[in-house]
Amino acid sequence: MRLVQVKQGIDQSFSLLGRAAKNGAEIGYLIAWGRFNLAALFKEANFLVYSVIGPVMIISIALGVVIGVQLGPEFISRGLGSHMGIISALTMTRELIPVVGSLMIATQYGTGLAAELANMKITEQIDALKVFGVNHIEYLVVPKFLAAVIFCPIVIWIASLVSIAACYTTTWLTHSLSFKGFTGSIWTYFQISDITLCFIKAAAFAALIILIAITLGLNVKGGAKEVGKATTLTVILSFVAIVAVDFLITTIYL
Repeated sequence: MRLVQVKQGIDQSFSLLGRAAKNGAEIGYLIAWGRFNLAALFKEANFLVYSVIGPVMIISIALGVVIGVQLGPEFISRGLGSHMGIISALTMTRELIPVVGSLMIATQYGTGLAAELANMKITEQIDALKVFGVNHIEYLVVPKFLAAVIFCPIVIWIASLVSIAACYTTTWLTHSLSFKGFTGSIWTYFQISDITLCFIKAAAFAALIILIAITLGLNVKGGAKEVGKATTLTVILSFVAIVAVDFLITTIYL
């Protein structure tokens, strides 16, 4: 019995992976040929930024404070306070904010997208679009995909700056570390490639989140219970995919 369940799980996983690859290829084709509505793109971008900006900024401030509290005393007590700036900048922009911020985006925006498409699927709205000759991927998905890939990196970069500022504020309040002392190492060691890495990771994670959400949402069969399963699975698979791709990108970069 367990072997049958394992086999079914493997089959479902490969089926889901195939659907995701098919959706990704179609999205790429539509974008390459310019088949998307700019008005819909900016409307979706406005909704996305409005949805995720609050949670991402809150978690970025919290991470900055934690880094300042944990590392500040250690560095300053050893006379390494001038290096606190570059440590926090590299930690935030390379890893913490792109990964944790994207997890927040998956929770806040990805689940909503999966639920929206799943509800449209079970209420036959997707079928209605097909009857009228409307490509549902072009009409519903491409604007969301482009909005996420373009604007999520901007949100993540701003969150990285906010997190670094929170780290400095914490070390200044607790150990009176000067602004010049904190930022000196950043100006010396921080590179354009670190900024590029932040943007690349955020864009890749955003693409993964949208691809997972639309694949699960459009694959729903049944009723409200299946919609809930799709949203939950969107978060789980997004978390796994983000960690795996983060490891891959970091390994290539280093």
